[in-house]
This record gives sequence, structure tokens and C-alpha cells, in this order.
Amino acid sequence: MLFQIQGRSTCTLLIAWLLAHTALAQVDTLFLLSPEKRILRLWQAAPFFAIDHPPYLKASDSTRVFAQLDRLAEFAQQQEDDRLFWYAQLHKILFRHTLPRSDGKSSTVLEAVQPYMDQCPVPVVQASYWYHRGRYYFDEQRFDEGFRWLLRAQDTFERIGYAQIPEVSEYLYGLGIAYYFFGEYATCIGYMVTSFRYPSWARRAEISAHNTVGLCYGHLQQYAKAQTYFARTLKLAHLYGDSAWAAIANTELGHHLLLMGKPRSALPYLYNGYRFSWHRDPQQRVPENAAVADLYTALALMELDSIHKARMHIDRSTRLFTNRPWSSYDLTYYQARVNYYRKVGNYRLATAYLDSLRQLEQSLRTKFNSRLLSANQIRVNAERYVSETRRLEAERKNAVQVRNIILVAVALLALVGVYALRQKQQKRLQEKKRLLQQKQQAEELLNQYMINIQEKNELIESISAQLNQAEATSSPRPPLDGLLNRVILTEADWQQFRSYFEDVYPDFFSTLRNRYPDLTKAEIRLLALLQLRIDTSQMSRMLGISPESVHKTSYRVRKKLNITGKLSLDNLLSNR
Repeated sequence: MLFQIQGRSTCTLLIAWLLAHTALAQVDTLFLLSPEKRILRLWQAAPFFAIDHPPYLKASDSTRVFAQLDRLAEFAQQQEDDRLFWYAQLHKILFRHTLPRSDGKSSTVLEAVQPYMDQCPVPVVQASYWYHRGRYYFDEQRFDEGFRWLLRAQDTFERIGYAQIPEVSEYLYGLGIAYYFFGEYATCIGYMVTSFRYPSWARRAEISAHNTVGLCYGHLQQYAKAQTYFARTLKLAHLYGDSAWAAIANTELGHHLLLMGKPRSALPYLYNGYRFSWHRDPQQRVPENAAVADLYTALALMELDSIHKARMHIDRSTRLFTNRPWSSYDLTYYQARVNYYRKVGNYRLATAYLDSLRQLEQSLRTKFNSRLLSANQIRVNAERYVSETRRLEAERKNAVQVRNIILVAVALLALVGVYALRQKQQKRLQEKKRLLQQKQQAEELLNQYMINIQEKNELIESISAQLNQAEATSSPRPPLDGLLNRVILTEADWQQFRSYFEDVYPDFFSTLRNRYPDLTKAEIRLLALLQLRIDTSQMSRMLGISPESVHKTSYRVRKKLNITGKLSLDNLLSNR
């Protein structure tokens, strides 16, 4: 549990600050320190939680505080120390935030100064403002808003690096307390243990952090570790002469020894817990701790069968503790009553108190589970807010750079586009020239091939005439079969012809096949020669058939393709 003294230390912001007896009352002292030590001393001398100073401040003291901070700001400007200057401004804001309002309403200072703090060029000071704003909302039980600002601050602290922030132990402590409240004990331990690596900003904060780690381990049922940290808490309390925390640490040590089944070892710590709770200084008194110490003492005594003494401690605790809404006391009280009535054999009352205990445990469990569910939703909302804020901040900081990059990129893209367009145009021209040259070469080859065919046909006609003349004069017949086989259009000749033809008319044959799949090879050859506008007699010689056969083939094509009139390639290819 967190006792009232810790509640005061974590819930009351900016109280009792810069009194005449504090280190900052002599501002000249800060002027002699290094920049890092100035920051740490500023926070150590001006704790914004009422941990090391009385919770009251006179009007004359507040006037002196503002005057000292103004001096500090002037000194920071002379030293060109932006961080110190803005910390001085932040301290004035936080101090003004804690001044009591005459109407009794909550302060609105932190909300009002946001436009001013948004102009702060020092990230760690901005994050510190966010942190204190988050803590304020948290103390007001506005947890959703509180977590958003705390996580936003934590994100910046991590990016800066804890080692670069002199007062970082304060922030880690406050973050740990926030997670403790929502039952995230492992996370709380992480923050608190990390804070131990850096100089403490307040003695009571250091003591409280060790005590909180002990409480976390207790909730996690790691009692040995809890005992270790309560022992450290007690050692620090004695070192700093803090009676209130000595009382709390003794009580917690005794309680956890009792949980570990060591009632006899627990009693000396519980007695000390009660005794230290009644300090002569009212500021050091913790009567609520005395009441709880009495209940733990009663439980330990009953384990040792000292029933009468146990009853005395139970009764005394009821007179000491008046803050009944504090559920931890009620649980312990009912448990003590159950154990007592079992010991004395009054099972009716023991059962009645046990029923009350179970009902209270169920109620607290329901509240706690609801609080955890609420915490999870709050965390999700806060993390989403922080992520969006981080994105917006990055966009704002990089706006000019991004704009310049875009302008340069656009210019480069324009140049590249112009260059690429010109290259593409040149490439198209070159490709067009190449295709034109290829077509010209193909046409020349085809023309040459046809000339060769024509020459062969003429040779055949000449030889045929000689043959006819020889037959008329009964001269011997020359051997012409080999020559004729080379001259007429054989399959090999056709393939060579087709190769030349397709170079000039690349889609001719595929178009015919697609449109007229029933055409024979002879008909396709006839149509190819028709494309070259070759007359019938020359076709007959090239195809090795008579002119009559050419006419018959043309007729079959017209009939097959339902073409009337003269067969031509134009009406053939447009007949679809």
C-alpha cells in the first residue's frame, strides 16, 4: 500500500518552494556551478512535490521566489544557457500553478501557458512541462489526459537519453508511481530501479522509490525481494533522519516477515513501526501507519497464541484509524477479527467477519479489474495520441527541409523527363529507320528472288522452245529434269520464298490462317503470288502447273470464300 505521507508527496504539486533557508535562496550559489550541476541543484532545491519542505508559503515568500527566478533567467541569458533560462521560466509557471486560488477551483495555469511552452526550443524543458502537466492531471484523476502527457514526455526523455538529463530521477519516479497506481508492478519496478542510477532530486523521493519497489515485489508475491527493498528503505530513512519513513519501512518489513511465516521476527519491526509513527514533529507523524502496524502486530501475536495482547492492538487500531475508505486497512482489520474469533472459539462472529472479508475482497477485486481494464484503454489511447503527436512534430520540424527536397526533386525529375523524352524520341527515330532499312532490304531480297525466278522461267521457256524445235527435227532430247526441278517452285523453294516474303509482309500468312483456316497450301501459295501482282502465266511457271490449273485454283478459292467477281487480295482480306 502507499501511505498518506507518500500520497501527500505525489499528489501535492509545487508547495513550499525556495524558502529563505533553501539552497536557492542564495541564487549566487548557482552561478558558481557548472551548467549540469546548476540544473540538478535547481530541482533539488525546488522540489515540485511536497516531500522535503513544509506545505505552506507566505505571500512575501512568493514575491521573493519570482524575483530570484528572474535573476536566474537574466544570468542564463548572459551565459547563453537556453536550457537554464527556459527551466527558470518553467519553474515560475509551476510555482504560479500551485498558488492557491481565491475561488477554490483547480488551477488552469498549465493549460493557459501551452502556446508559450510550444515555442520553447529546448526539448527537455518542453518534456518537463508535459511531464508536470501529466502528473497534475493524474493527481486530479483525469487519467486519460494524464497518461497522454506523461507518455509524450517519456518519449522525449528516451530520445534525449537519461544520462543527458540531470534531474531525470524525478521523472522516472513520477512515471513509476503512475504505473503502480494501475497495477503494472513490473513496469513500475523498471522505472524506479532505473532512477537509482542517477542523482536523487529529493531525499524523500529516494526513500519513497525504494519503498514502492518493495510494495511492487510484495504484490508480485516475491517476498524475499520485497524484504530487501524495505530494508533499504529503512536504512535510507535512518540515514536522512526521516522518522515518518522509518515508521513505514519498519511496518512493511514486519508485514512481509509475517507473510513469510516469521511472526516472531516480525514483531520488533512492527513495534518500531508503531513507535516511529508518533514523532514530536506533527509533520513527521503518520497515525494511519500506527493503526496498520497495530493490526499486523495483532496478527503476529495470534500466530504466537498471545490472544489477549492481540485484542488490545486490534481495539487500539480502530481508535487510531478514522479514514475508513482506505480499503487496505479494512481488509487487514477483518482478517484480524476473523483470526481472533477463531482463536477464542466464537465461530459465529468469525463466520460473520469472514463473510464481510470475502465481500470486501470481491468488491476490491472487481474495482481493481475494472481499473486495469480502464488502464489498458487509457494506455492505448495515450500511446495513439503520443504516436500521432510525434508524427505531427516530425512533420512540423521537417516541413521546410521536405519542401526544399521536393522542389529539387521536381526540378531533377523535370530534367530527367526532358532527357528521357528526347532519348525516347531519338530511339524511336532510330528504330523507325532500322525497320525501314530492314523492310527495304527485305523488298530488295524478294525482288531479287523474283528476278531470279523470272530468269529461270525465261530460261525454261527458251529451253522448251529448243526442245520443241529438236522434236520437230528429230534431234536428241537434252537432259532437263534436274534443271526443271530447280526452276519450278519446290517445297524448299517455297520455304525460301516464304522467308523473303514474310520479311516484307510479316502478318500475311497468319492473317490468312486465322480468317480462312480451310485454305490449302496450294491456295495460300497462289494468294501469296497474287499479292505480288504476278500474271497467270508467270504463276503457272512458278507453281509448276498449267495456266488452266491456276484459273481452277482461283475459282475454288472464290467459291470456298464466297467471293464474286475477280479474285483479288483486297476483297479477300476485307471479306469479314
